[in-house]
Amino acid sequence: MDYKNKYPFIWVGGMMSWGEENGMYKLPYWGMVCGDLMKQLRESGIESYAPQVGPANSAWDRACDLYAEITGTRVDYGVAHSKEHKHARYGRTYEKGLVPDWGKPMADGGIKKVHLLGHSFGGATMRLLAELLTNGSEAERKATKDGSLSPLFEGGHGDMIATITAISAPHDGTTFTHCFEGFMNVLTPTVLGLFTILGNTRINKGYDSHLEQYGLTVPAGETNLKGILDPRNLLRIRNNMKTGDNVFYDLRIDNASKLNDFIHTSPDIYYFSVTGNGTKPDPKNPEFQVRAPIMIFAFIPFAKVMGRVQPQKIGDYYVDASWRANDGLVPVESGRYPHKEAHVMYEDVKDQPLKKGIWHVLPDYIADHGTVIGGSLSYIGPGKSAPYKKYWRDHLDLLMTLED
Repeated sequence: MDYKNKYPFIWVGGMMSWGEENGMYKLPYWGMVCGDLMKQLRESGIESYAPQVGPANSAWDRACDLYAEITGTRVDYGVAHSKEHKHARYGRTYEKGLVPDWGKPMADGGIKKVHLLGHSFGGATMRLLAELLTNGSEAERKATKDGSLSPLFEGGHGDMIATITAISAPHDGTTFTHCFEGFMNVLTPTVLGLFTILGNTRINKGYDSHLEQYGLTVPAGETNLKGILDPRNLLRIRNNMKTGDNVFYDLRIDNASKLNDFIHTSPDIYYFSVTGNGTKPDPKNPEFQVRAPIMIFAFIPFAKVMGRVQPQKIGDYYVDASWRANDGLVPVESGRYPHKEAHVMYEDVKDQPLKKGIWHVLPDYIADHGTVIGGSLSYIGPGKSAPYKKYWRDHLDLLMTLED
């Protein structure tokens, strides 16, 4: 294509992700071994940003983080939500927004929009942001009596987003959290405890824990060594876990089901979804799934167990054999689209005018969970990352055709 984007692309990372403002971005989250995708896009004239949101925060808190970072405002988690989850209403302040004129009138008579692309739990993050912009929050409107309601909770702003693209996103949760339940019970407090330590030291400039709403950390660039040993941290971590205000809670299939009762597609937004599939039928027992050659060693144990998950009802979903194919962390069945929302297969409608408010499911990407963000060993070597770069440039070209 011979034109540049009218609306900026905002790339949202998943669980444990980092943004380009962090020192850790010397290893780019978007691009990994293929090089810094944001830098490559901007050098070609494509306005793109990869902001940092809380790596272990809930979808709600991450959506609030993302809104404030794009607009350049103070993070407002809402009166009702903050009271329910026992943390501060306000977080850090962003002095300069990534897109400070977001939602403002443009010269052509329209308003400034953004494209959102989210990997893994970044999918739930941007879907919740879109829901809040579109419909707001009735609970927050009722709870905020002093006129301080954030525009995020007003509703009526769904037209501020042009498109959404979910990338290997666990729309309906992941069997990983149920297959490894004992591990998750240990992982959650361990991560929160580790983030508390890192988030009070200079390390937070390289990897931002983003838990100051709980009083566990300070904003990146600040230090509070005394805060590491604060005995109240144990209570704060307990409250976080007890109220389910973290990524590990939201990734459970039963809890994702509840989240999906709240999140709906917006009639103002085009929706796309692509998921990775890094498994194949087990040659010895085809009803189960085992790793395909694309999958790196780190995901193999998880893929094997998830590939043998037994049929069961979890929340509103019946997990059957179709949930066994996976990318090492997310079942393909969950990654294709939210099952409570309408969808079409993109290949069936690509020659027709695309519709807003409905999921367009792109063909599965032969990939493990890291391949789709450029983290595959198969991309290492001269010219080997070219297919990855072309895939995303082609997709961005598609999204740009929808800007008008």
